[in-house]
Amino acid sequence: MAAFREALPLGAGTGTGTGTGAAPTADRLCAIGYCLHLGKGSELAPDPHDDRLVFIARGSAKLAARPVADAPSGQVLAFHFGGDMISVLRQGDGDFRLAALTPCDLVIFPSDRFLDIAQGDPAVLRSVLARSLQALHRSRSRMMQMGHKSANARIADFLVSMAERLADCTAGPCEIALPMSRRDIGDSLGLTIETVSRQLTELREAGLVATEGRSRVCLSDVAALAQLAGRQRGS
Repeated sequence: MAAFREALPLGAGTGTGTGTGAAPTADRLCAIGYCLHLGKGSELAPDPHDDRLVFIARGSAKLAARPVADAPSGQVLAFHFGGDMISVLRQGDGDFRLAALTPCDLVIFPSDRFLDIAQGDPAVLRSVLARSLQALHRSRSRMMQMGHKSANARIADFLVSMAERLADCTAGPCEIALPMSRRDIGDSLGLTIETVSRQLTELREAGLVATEGRSRVCLSDVAALAQLAGRQRGS
Protein backbone atom coordinates (compact mmCIF):
# COMPACT_ATOMS: atom_id res chain seq x y z
CA MET A 1 0.00 0.00 0.00
CA ALA A 2 2.98 2.33 0.45
CA ALA A 3 3.22 3.13 -3.28
CA PHE A 4 -0.50 3.94 -3.34
CA ARG A 5 -0.16 6.31 -0.39
CA GLU A 6 2.76 8.06 -2.09
CA ALA A 7 0.99 8.39 -5.45
CA LEU A 8 -2.19 9.95 -4.08
CA PRO A 9 -2.24 12.83 -1.55
CA LEU A 10 -2.89 10.55 1.41
CA GLY A 11 -0.35 11.85 3.89
CA ALA A 12 -0.92 14.00 6.94
CA GLY A 13 -3.12 17.06 6.41
CA THR A 14 -1.40 20.33 5.68
CA GLY A 15 -4.19 22.72 6.57
CA THR A 16 -3.80 24.51 3.24
CA GLY A 17 -7.48 24.33 2.39
CA THR A 18 -6.81 22.48 -0.89
CA GLY A 19 -8.01 19.14 0.42
CA THR A 20 -7.28 17.49 3.72
CA GLY A 21 -5.22 14.52 2.56
CA ALA A 22 -5.93 13.40 6.12
CA ALA A 23 -4.73 10.12 7.51
CA PRO A 24 -8.28 8.84 8.21
CA THR A 25 -9.03 9.02 4.47
CA ALA A 26 -5.87 7.06 3.71
CA ASP A 27 -6.67 4.47 6.36
CA ARG A 28 -10.25 4.03 5.17
CA LEU A 29 -9.21 3.63 1.54
CA CYS A 30 -6.44 1.19 2.37
CA ALA A 31 -8.85 -0.80 4.53
CA ILE A 32 -11.11 -1.59 1.57
CA GLY A 33 -8.28 -2.40 -0.83
CA TYR A 34 -6.09 -5.45 -1.15
CA CYS A 35 -2.73 -6.14 -2.72
CA LEU A 36 -2.22 -8.64 -5.51
CA HIS A 37 0.84 -9.78 -7.44
CA LEU A 38 0.45 -10.82 -11.07
CA GLY A 39 3.21 -12.71 -12.81
CA LYS A 40 4.11 -11.86 -16.39
CA GLY A 41 1.33 -13.03 -18.71
CA SER A 42 -1.17 -13.53 -15.88
CA GLU A 43 -4.59 -11.90 -15.92
CA LEU A 44 -6.63 -10.27 -13.19
CA ALA A 45 -9.51 -12.65 -12.51
CA PRO A 46 -12.88 -11.21 -13.59
CA ASP A 47 -15.36 -10.06 -10.97
CA PRO A 48 -19.00 -10.86 -11.86
CA HIS A 49 -20.45 -8.33 -9.40
CA ASP A 50 -18.30 -5.24 -8.82
CA ASP A 51 -16.50 -2.62 -10.91
CA ARG A 52 -12.97 -2.09 -9.60
CA LEU A 53 -10.29 0.58 -9.48
CA VAL A 54 -6.85 -0.95 -9.90
CA PHE A 55 -3.71 0.95 -8.94
CA ILE A 56 -0.45 -0.30 -10.47
CA ALA A 57 2.20 0.02 -7.79
CA ARG A 58 4.89 -1.64 -9.91
CA GLY A 59 5.12 -3.15 -13.37
CA SER A 60 3.22 -2.76 -16.62
CA ALA A 61 -0.04 -4.17 -17.95
CA LYS A 62 -2.45 -4.02 -20.86
CA LEU A 63 -6.21 -3.60 -20.80
CA ALA A 64 -7.76 -5.66 -23.59
CA ALA A 65 -11.23 -6.52 -24.83
CA ARG A 66 -12.43 -10.08 -25.16
CA PRO A 67 -10.68 -11.92 -28.05
CA VAL A 68 -12.55 -12.08 -31.34
CA ALA A 69 -11.86 -13.72 -34.70
CA ASP A 70 -9.86 -10.80 -36.16
CA ALA A 71 -8.04 -10.11 -32.90
CA PRO A 72 -7.38 -13.50 -31.25
CA SER A 73 -5.26 -11.93 -28.51
CA GLY A 74 -7.94 -9.31 -27.83
CA GLN A 75 -8.09 -5.68 -28.96
CA VAL A 76 -5.63 -3.79 -26.78
CA LEU A 77 -7.40 -0.73 -25.40
CA ALA A 78 -4.55 0.75 -23.36
CA PHE A 79 -1.14 0.15 -21.84
CA HIS A 80 -0.62 1.00 -18.18
CA PHE A 81 2.46 1.52 -16.02
CA GLY A 82 3.43 2.12 -12.42
CA GLY A 83 1.38 4.95 -10.88
CA ASP A 84 -1.62 4.46 -13.17
CA MET A 85 -5.09 3.86 -11.81
CA ILE A 86 -7.39 1.84 -14.06
CA SER A 87 -11.13 1.29 -14.09
CA VAL A 88 -11.90 -2.39 -14.68
CA LEU A 89 -15.58 -3.09 -15.28
CA ARG A 90 -17.38 -6.08 -13.85
CA GLN A 91 -17.54 -9.24 -15.93
CA GLY A 92 -20.11 -8.95 -18.70
CA ASP A 93 -19.89 -5.15 -19.08
CA GLY A 94 -17.66 -5.38 -22.14
CA ASP A 95 -15.60 -8.29 -20.76
CA PHE A 96 -12.38 -6.31 -20.45
CA ARG A 97 -9.34 -8.00 -18.96
CA LEU A 98 -6.17 -6.69 -17.37
CA ALA A 99 -3.06 -8.72 -18.21
CA ALA A 100 0.46 -8.26 -16.86
CA LEU A 101 3.14 -7.44 -19.44
CA THR A 102 5.78 -7.63 -16.70
CA PRO A 103 5.44 -8.78 -13.08
CA CYS A 104 2.92 -6.42 -11.47
CA ASP A 105 2.06 -5.38 -7.94
CA LEU A 106 -1.52 -4.12 -7.82
CA VAL A 107 -3.78 -2.52 -5.23
CA ILE A 108 -7.44 -3.26 -5.95
CA PHE A 109 -10.49 -1.38 -4.70
CA PRO A 110 -14.25 -1.72 -5.23
CA SER A 111 -15.08 1.39 -7.27
CA ASP A 112 -18.26 2.49 -5.49
CA ARG A 113 -16.80 2.21 -1.99
CA PHE A 114 -13.58 3.95 -3.04
CA LEU A 115 -15.49 6.93 -4.47
CA ASP A 116 -17.83 7.08 -1.47
CA ILE A 117 -14.83 7.46 0.84
CA ALA A 118 -12.80 9.71 -1.47
CA GLN A 119 -15.60 12.22 -2.06
CA GLY A 120 -14.92 13.73 1.37
CA ASP A 121 -11.36 14.64 0.37
CA PRO A 122 -11.05 17.01 -2.62
CA ALA A 123 -7.31 16.41 -2.96
CA VAL A 124 -7.81 12.68 -3.44
CA LEU A 125 -10.67 13.17 -5.90
CA ARG A 126 -8.60 15.70 -7.85
CA SER A 127 -5.73 13.23 -8.14
CA VAL A 128 -8.00 10.41 -9.32
CA LEU A 129 -9.75 12.75 -11.77
CA ALA A 130 -6.42 13.93 -13.21
CA ARG A 131 -5.38 10.33 -13.89
CA SER A 132 -8.77 9.59 -15.47
CA LEU A 133 -8.57 12.64 -17.74
CA GLN A 134 -5.05 11.68 -18.87
CA ALA A 135 -6.27 8.19 -19.75
CA LEU A 136 -9.27 9.64 -21.61
CA HIS A 137 -7.01 11.98 -23.59
CA ARG A 138 -4.73 9.09 -24.58
CA SER A 139 -7.74 7.00 -25.62
CA ARG A 140 -9.18 9.78 -27.79
CA SER A 141 -5.80 10.44 -29.39
CA ARG A 142 -5.42 6.76 -30.23
CA MET A 143 -8.88 6.61 -31.81
CA MET A 144 -8.04 9.62 -33.98
CA GLN A 145 -4.79 7.95 -35.06
CA MET A 146 -6.60 4.80 -36.15
CA GLY A 147 -9.09 6.81 -38.17
CA HIS A 148 -6.88 9.39 -39.85
CA LYS A 149 -3.15 8.64 -39.55
CA SER A 150 -0.94 6.48 -41.73
CA ALA A 151 0.74 3.40 -40.31
CA ASN A 152 4.05 5.25 -40.23
CA ALA A 153 2.52 8.13 -38.24
CA ARG A 154 0.80 5.74 -35.81
CA ILE A 155 4.05 3.97 -34.97
CA ALA A 156 5.89 7.28 -34.60
CA ASP A 157 3.18 8.59 -32.29
CA PHE A 158 3.26 5.38 -30.25
CA LEU A 159 7.02 5.67 -29.74
CA VAL A 160 6.71 9.34 -28.73
CA SER A 161 3.99 8.42 -26.23
CA MET A 162 6.15 5.66 -24.73
CA ALA A 163 9.12 8.04 -24.48
CA GLU A 164 6.93 10.48 -22.57
CA ARG A 165 5.40 7.91 -20.24
CA LEU A 166 8.38 5.64 -19.61
CA ALA A 167 11.24 8.16 -19.66
CA ASP A 168 9.56 11.58 -19.31
CA CYS A 169 11.29 12.56 -22.54
CA THR A 170 9.80 14.95 -25.12
CA ALA A 171 12.86 15.96 -27.15
CA GLY A 172 16.34 14.79 -28.05
CA PRO A 173 17.58 11.19 -27.84
CA CYS A 174 15.84 8.68 -25.62
CA GLU A 175 16.26 5.02 -24.73
CA ILE A 176 13.30 2.96 -23.54
CA ALA A 177 12.47 -0.68 -22.87
CA LEU A 178 9.09 -1.60 -24.32
CA PRO A 179 7.35 -4.26 -22.20
CA MET A 180 4.76 -5.10 -24.86
CA SER A 181 5.18 -7.32 -27.92
CA ARG A 182 4.92 -6.11 -31.49
CA ARG A 183 1.63 -7.98 -31.73
CA ASP A 184 0.33 -5.98 -28.76
CA ILE A 185 1.51 -2.76 -30.40
CA GLY A 186 -0.32 -3.72 -33.59
CA ASP A 187 -3.47 -4.68 -31.71
CA SER A 188 -3.48 -1.31 -29.97
CA LEU A 189 -3.02 0.65 -33.21
CA GLY A 190 -5.15 -1.36 -35.60
CA LEU A 191 -2.12 -2.71 -37.49
CA THR A 192 -0.85 -6.18 -38.29
CA ILE A 193 2.38 -7.40 -36.72
CA GLU A 194 3.94 -7.42 -40.21
CA THR A 195 3.05 -3.74 -40.66
CA VAL A 196 4.52 -2.86 -37.26
CA SER A 197 7.79 -4.61 -38.17
CA ARG A 198 7.90 -2.95 -41.58
CA GLN A 199 7.34 0.53 -40.16
CA LEU A 200 10.02 0.04 -37.50
CA THR A 201 12.41 -1.04 -40.26
CA GLU A 202 11.65 2.15 -42.19
CA LEU A 203 12.28 4.26 -39.07
CA ARG A 204 15.59 2.45 -38.52
CA GLU A 205 16.63 3.12 -42.12
CA ALA A 206 15.73 6.80 -41.61
CA GLY A 207 18.05 6.92 -38.61
CA LEU A 208 15.26 7.75 -36.16
CA VAL A 209 15.15 4.41 -34.35
CA ALA A 210 17.63 1.72 -33.32
CA THR A 211 16.69 -1.52 -31.61
CA GLU A 212 18.64 -3.72 -29.23
CA GLY A 213 17.28 -7.18 -28.54
CA ARG A 214 13.54 -7.74 -28.31
CA SER A 215 12.51 -4.76 -26.20
CA ARG A 216 15.09 -1.96 -26.03
CA VAL A 217 14.49 0.91 -28.42
CA CYS A 218 16.77 3.91 -28.91
CA LEU A 219 15.11 7.02 -30.35
CA SER A 220 17.55 9.46 -31.90
CA ASP A 221 15.20 12.48 -31.84
CA VAL A 222 11.84 12.36 -30.05
CA ALA A 223 10.83 15.76 -31.41
CA ALA A 224 11.45 14.60 -34.99
CA LEU A 225 9.29 11.55 -34.37
CA ALA A 226 6.57 13.79 -32.95
CA GLN A 227 6.68 15.86 -36.12
CA LEU A 228 6.46 12.70 -38.23
CA ALA A 229 3.46 11.65 -36.14
CA GLY A 230 1.72 14.92 -36.96
CA ARG A 231 1.65 16.10 -33.36
CA GLN A 232 1.08 19.75 -32.67
CA ARG A 233 3.68 21.41 -30.48
CA GLY A 234 2.83 20.79 -26.83
CA SER A 235 0.26 18.03 -27.56
